[in-house]
Amino acid sequence: MKKTLLLTTLAVSTLMTGCGQTIPYINTNTEEECITINKNLLKIDKFTETVEKTSAFHLEEAAVALENPKITSSNNKRQMLRDAAQKKANLEAEHQKLGCETLTK
Repeated sequence: MKKTLLLTTLAVSTLMTGCGQTIPYINTNTEEECITINKNLLKIDKFTETVEKTSAFHLEEAAVALENPKITSSNNKRQMLRDAAQKKANLEAEHQKLGCETLTK
């Protein structure tokens, strides 16, 4: 009687779990990723604003002080702005892909 009960319990538990199938992995860190993307977008906006306000003559010297090597490695003003715009577009596309809330300034 105990063996039958044990086997029945084991069979029912196996059937209830989907016959040994695994549950597909769902990324639950989207909120954290959205926060990270928002922070990076704000950094790019600040970088772009700084580059636009700085004259091209002084930008080469200021490029050393700007701590954003992930945005650009150039010290040319136009190239820096182009790289920042491209990086921002990529982040906005990822932001939209994840379904994050729109960023308000």
